[in-house]
Amino acid sequence: MKRKSQILNLLALIVISFLMIGTANAQQNDRKFRIAKIQVYPQYLDEYKIALAEHAKAAVLLEPGVLALQAVYDRSNPLNVTVFEVYASEKAYQSHLKTKHFLKYKNGTLKMVKSLELVEVAPIGIEIKNVLSKQ
Repeated sequence: MKRKSQILNLLALIVISFLMIGTANAQQNDRKFRIAKIQVYPQYLDEYKIALAEHAKAAVLLEPGVLALQAVYDRSNPLNVTVFEVYASEKAYQSHLKTKHFLKYKNGTLKMVKSLELVEVAPIGIEIKNVLSKQ
């Protein structure tokens, strides 16, 4: 049951993530797609969610190379957070890692994160309605 919930959350995350990039095209091989699977310590959950939301907003607004940065948590286990990231290129990703807002997020949340797994992924075909970007 837990695995099914995680898969459903991941699918929802992938759909939402394409708000900023429109239709994924398999020929756009220079784009970097990644999923971060994060477990947060319970005592830091609220603080962590605020920091991650602030970081995601800043990254998308300030960095042209950050095409999408969408974060969700598992409703059945809120300590499990999933982030779907889309960068224009590897170079854009490397640039992102050096930004002030990323370093603030990363250094500020180190004690909050129990585990982190980064997974490189590739799009198959995802369509999304722009109405979701208004949420």
